[in-house]
Amino acid sequence: MPSISVIVPIYNVEPYLASCLDSILSQSFSDLEVILINDGSEDSCGEICEKYALADNRVKVVHQKNAGVSSARNKGIDISNGDYLAFVDPDDTIESNMYEVMFLKAKENNADMIVCPIKTINSFNKTETISSIWTKAEGLYSKADIEENIIISSIVEQKTYSLVSSVNKLYKKSLFSHYEIKFDEDKSHSEDMILNFKILPLLNSLVFIPQPLYNYFVRREDSLTQTFREDFYDYIVVNRELFLNRCCEYKLFNAQEKIRYKYAGITLSYLEDIMSCSLPNYKKLKMISKIVNDNEFINDIRYYHCPSIFTKLLKAICKLRNEKLVYSLIVLKVKIKTVTKLRDAIFS
Repeated sequence: MPSISVIVPIYNVEPYLASCLDSILSQSFSDLEVILINDGSEDSCGEICEKYALADNRVKVVHQKNAGVSSARNKGIDISNGDYLAFVDPDDTIESNMYEVMFLKAKENNADMIVCPIKTINSFNKTETISSIWTKAEGLYSKADIEENIIISSIVEQKTYSLVSSVNKLYKKSLFSHYEIKFDEDKSHSEDMILNFKILPLLNSLVFIPQPLYNYFVRREDSLTQTFREDFYDYIVVNRELFLNRCCEYKLFNAQEKIRYKYAGITLSYLEDIMSCSLPNYKKLKMISKIVNDNEFINDIRYYHCPSIFTKLLKAICKLRNEKLVYSLIVLKVKIKTVTKLRDAIFS
């Protein structure tokens, strides 16, 4: 049996797949099985997977109809044999010693989960950032530490400590099998975070290591396509619900106002983004209507302290649940901004 099963969900990432797989198969730690789930790719990903399987007997390939990343990961979990599970996205890479470092710490501490920072490499603006962890120093944390400090702080302070993603971790396989944990295939947003918040209270031990060993790439095409997300409000709803439920679970009732304040601000900004996108007007109105008729959003904005006169007006109109007035107000703001820019350009 391998020590680690590395699960890679794959869909239409032909330009990046080889780099990803090379970074996994060239690891200094070789006791791996690499499970490639080709989730109905329409490009040459399936052929690339088969090529790697022929060249390296550690590689297993499963081809399935497109069912989404959660389904692909769950399929990998079902057929995995490793003591630990790891997940890698197919357009990213990992450092050559990632699993050697993480597995050594896992065995040394009998840890249920190992977490490292993620290095985000933005090829569009040529920047690199590294996600934060609970502490800069390497550390082992007990069940009490996790529940009383890490989970509660992540809820109250709304800090992720590199805990949200699944790709920068090793998980004991027994966590998934014993507690029947899977990625939620009914959710199209925040699947990683939902899974990790299920797992965190179950851990007996957690190790953070300070080295950023996972490389997440933001590419030019990603930046362009993610400028506006039509389904972003669904993401807001899922995240808000998750954190509010955790507040109830841990009796952190004072933190609920802070969470509602945060998501009210995000939603009000998103309403402006809707009006700036290229969707047809009827679709914009439909999206605005969905938001202003959401009782949870109306509850959220009660807690929001507006930074400008415009935001105060927008908040007041949202309370009326009138999508046409919201639409008109934001259009007016866009026109004013356009005229102001034009005036500044003329007289500068």
